[in-house]
Amino acid sequence: MFKANTFKLILVLCIVSITAAGCNGAPDDSTTASPMTSEQGLLRYVPADTPYVFAMIDPLPDEVADKFEPKLDAMLKTYQEVLRAIVRTEATDKSDAEEGHGFPDEAAALLEELAGLLSIEGFRSAGIDRDSTMVLYGVGLLPVMRMTLSDGDLLEASIARMEKKANQSMSTATIDGQAYRYAGDEEVRLVVAVIDDEFVMSMVPANLPEDLLKSVLGLTLPSSSIADTGELQKIVDDNGYQSHSLGLIDVERIVATFLDDQSGVNAELLTLMEYDGSVLSDVCKSEIRSMASIAPRIVTGYTEMSVDKFTSNTIIELRSDIAARLSTLSAPVPGLGSEQGALFSFGMSLDLLAAREFYSSRLDALEAEPYQCDLFAGLQEGVVKGREMLNQPIPPIVYGFKGFLAVIEDIKGMDLAKKRPPTSADFRLLISTDNAEGLLAMGAMFSPEIAALDLQPDGVPVRFESPQFAGMIDVAWVAMTEDALALSIGAGTEARLGDMLTAAISEPTPFMSMEMDAARYYDFIAQAVALEDDEEDPTPPELKAAISEMIGVVGNMFSRMTIEVKFTERGVEFPSTVVMSD
Repeated sequence: MFKANTFKLILVLCIVSITAAGCNGAPDDSTTASPMTSEQGLLRYVPADTPYVFAMIDPLPDEVADKFEPKLDAMLKTYQEVLRAIVRTEATDKSDAEEGHGFPDEAAALLEELAGLLSIEGFRSAGIDRDSTMVLYGVGLLPVMRMTLSDGDLLEASIARMEKKANQSMSTATIDGQAYRYAGDEEVRLVVAVIDDEFVMSMVPANLPEDLLKSVLGLTLPSSSIADTGELQKIVDDNGYQSHSLGLIDVERIVATFLDDQSGVNAELLTLMEYDGSVLSDVCKSEIRSMASIAPRIVTGYTEMSVDKFTSNTIIELRSDIAARLSTLSAPVPGLGSEQGALFSFGMSLDLLAAREFYSSRLDALEAEPYQCDLFAGLQEGVVKGREMLNQPIPPIVYGFKGFLAVIEDIKGMDLAKKRPPTSADFRLLISTDNAEGLLAMGAMFSPEIAALDLQPDGVPVRFESPQFAGMIDVAWVAMTEDALALSIGAGTEARLGDMLTAAISEPTPFMSMEMDAARYYDFIAQAVALEDDEEDPTPPELKAAISEMIGVVGNMFSRMTIEVKFTERGVEFPSTVVMSD
């Protein structure tokens, strides 16, 4: 039923929708101080001990914004159609709406107003322009979002129009003469305010004392901010990040919230959660801290934001001894981590002997200093089973396995509309091993066709035929070197087997790597959505068509995507690249 509180929450979510997507502009040339240390920037509101912060405090260069903005505008306009399709498909007759069971006119009018704002022009009319910046951070654990506006009155006017369309206004209050809006219940409130030319939003306990609410809204600044500490600037310097968009999650600070005595907003929040940390013994607290110290922080940011591509890297920072051990797990796999330029590629590497040694070392540590806290009893009990598993005999050839790389060059004949599967696929697979000839000999024990190949470790492709695959595979080729086997399926694919076997080894070798033709991937998803047929919960055709179009437009923004997982001296890294379409 559409009650007053429901409308208030919808209003808040609409406001968030407007503000969350509008920061993509050019730097303000008049700003001379680093946005990481500026006493006037948004970071002055972020406490030095915040447990998390995600900051977009340096707008995109003009040339990047010029290219990205039209694509964003096209995507936002498809969002408009999705919202309008929701209104048209969910609306019922007026009598049902009056009984509280339908989709009332006010909700339809509100979503229509929001749809009109979802465009570059709409953002500008709400005070969000190219120079707008944003930061999401924790005052204690409470989330706060702040955004700079070109003109706070414009956003106020937009909110007022939405309230009028909804025929419902959010509750209002004032603090130190500053007005704010809120919606929620007796326990939790979503609070929004326009303060001068900044928008602020947070979720707080409904009974949060006034002095603490002032600190959440930024009416009272923290005694020390993250700008004062230079912590974000050091993250930028250490990891080669740009200052446009970066983030930090401090795992140890979050964990400490639940272990140490708290005051201020955290005390109020833990009371609301009915959490009592005093039930934990000192031993448990110590061991929980020790576990948090294994992965104390997560940092993320962009290393390049250009007209051609966006590259980013997220790092789970690990304790140095753990990071050093993990860095030995990746193994050499030719071509893994290199650009394939195919429809889709996926591969991974793993030194199984090093993985065994790493696992054994962790069991050694648990035996040398067993956990005493009952919370970790299951983990401690697993030591015996772990030893039993390590004592199981494993053929030496298994430890010779180093990884694989699978490349789908193309898929032909697939027609989702007619539910027709692919008629053929061009495919390559490489298996990296210490003993390719031994692996081939093992296969020959089970297949006379493999035994008859007379394959040599010279990288020369040999045609492979088997009655088992007759009618399923047109043509297949295999090739081998001393440390790798490769298979290709499809006419002409054998020409690339030699290059695949002799491809360079990336350093450091990824643990996992995936690359795709983003445009074709999103086109496939768009077709799948358009044809989705769920008998139990069917999506109206008009809405499916709108969502499909939206996904297709997103696909037009990108050309290729790559994501990897690497083990380095810093920890576990997740570098990714998105190549922009022309």
